[in-house]
Formats: sequence, C-alpha cells, structure tokens
Amino acid sequence: MNEIRVECYAGYRADERPLRFTLRGRQFTVHELDGRWYSPQASYFRVIADDGNFYVLRHDEAQDFWTLDGFRAAGRRTFEDAAMPMIKADMRRCERILVPGAVILRAFNAPGSAAVEGIITAIGLGGMFLRAKDRHHPGTVLNLIVQCSMISIALEGTVRHVNEHGMGIEFTQIPTQNEIKLKKIIELFQT
Repeated sequence: MNEIRVECYAGYRADERPLRFTLRGRQFTVHELDGRWYSPQASYFRVIADDGNFYVLRHDEAQDFWTLDGFRAAGRRTFEDAAMPMIKADMRRCERILVPGAVILRAFNAPGSAAVEGIITAIGLGGMFLRAKDRHHPGTVLNLIVQCSMISIALEGTVRHVNEHGMGIEFTQIPTQNEIKLKKIIELFQT
C-alpha cells in the first residue's frame, strides 16, 4: 500500500468521491469512477485517471487516511479510447464550498429542536455537511442556527446522509432574509 493525497468532492457526505490524487509528487485527475465498494473499516474507489490507468484508492474513514491499494496499466488503451461512460456532471442543484480549516462555522439546534452541535466542513445554498458527535437518522428535520463570526442564520434542514463523522443536511426552509446572509457566508469562502 502506498500513501497518497486525495482531493474529494464533498457534498451531503464528506469524501463522497475522489476528484484528484497525488502519488509520488505527480498529480492525476480522476476521469471516471469505475467502481465503489465498502468494508467495515474503509471505502474503496476504482478510478480511471487522466493517464488511462486504473487505480484502487482506499479511504480509511476512521483515521481519514488514503492509500493506493491497486493499480492496473491500461496498456495501449488511452483514456480517449475508453468505451466506458464518463462520470456524469454532479447533479446537485447547488455547489458546495469546503470551509477553510482556519474558519469556524458552527451549527447548533434552535430552542425546541432535536439536539445537535458541530462544525460545518462543507456548505452551499442547498445544504451542508456537519461534523457532529450526535447524529440523527436520515429524514430527521432539524431547526438549526448556523453561526460564523458575527452572522447568525436560522434555518430548517433535513438529514439526508449519516456516517461516523457527521451528517449531510439539506436545507429545506430558509427565510428570505436568512438566505441573503447564507449567500454572504458562502461568498466569504469563494474568495
């Protein structure tokens, strides 16, 4: 196994799928997700990179650690000759932005709502990923307060995905004045 650096798409779920990876100082772009499977300890992604070769990337979710677990050269086959379909463009209605590590963006329950508190690691107009110890089942509706420095936003979200790190939450109801505040927060991370 070889240690590598992997950049992932993060949406309702952190590290949802690899986008790019760096191995021995060389960066590869993932052009196709060829397969995905899970074990109790890790997630595996078989990808075709921009060099046309197949790579099996293993993500140890408990330790947030990536390794290269397999490789198969494509031979004379180039990526352009591949018969397999490309990954479809992300079907999300709203782009998600990763929250920089130096910024603390918190979410907690509004009075009378299910208990939740955590750090937001990805956010967009349509939802967020909340790293939290207390997690709720998919479908749970939460009344939340999102807080960043001097901005505080009240909104309603529905849990869509849960893993050991936290929850993917879709925003289901945001008052108009709070949607404007949310856009301001997201703009801070885009610059």
